[in-house]
Amino acid sequence: MARLTTKTSTKKGRSGPEEQQQIAFFDYCNYMTLATKNMAYSLAFHIGNERKASIQRRIMMKRAGVKKGVPDICVPVPNDKYHALYIEMKIKPNRLSPEQADYLRHLNQCGNYAVVAWSADEAIETLEKYLHNKL
Repeated sequence: MARLTTKTSTKKGRSGPEEQQQIAFFDYCNYMTLATKNMAYSLAFHIGNERKASIQRRIMMKRAGVKKGVPDICVPVPNDKYHALYIEMKIKPNRLSPEQADYLRHLNQCGNYAVVAWSADEAIETLEKYLHNKL
């Protein structure tokens, strides 16, 4: 199976390592959509829940439904065991916030598969296992 990789950069003005890992994950999903014609890959999406904004903007975002702790990626495709897959991307040494840990736990309690992935490769491996009922 092809693995698409993206170099990470922390230089000012460029996307950070977590975003680069997400880009690599979605590059893989786009490739697999074309290569396999499996539309499950095309349904994966990023949940834009970033909090880097002015106070006024954060207030508006909260009113519009943005919540602390929501995972980065959703694959709204059920498998034999779960309703959907949620992935929180983290790059070491970063850790889950308490809100993120709570949100993942609640998603799991509601019948979803919600996990942390520490790289694009780990997220891709989780996606493949999820889609092929190997969890």
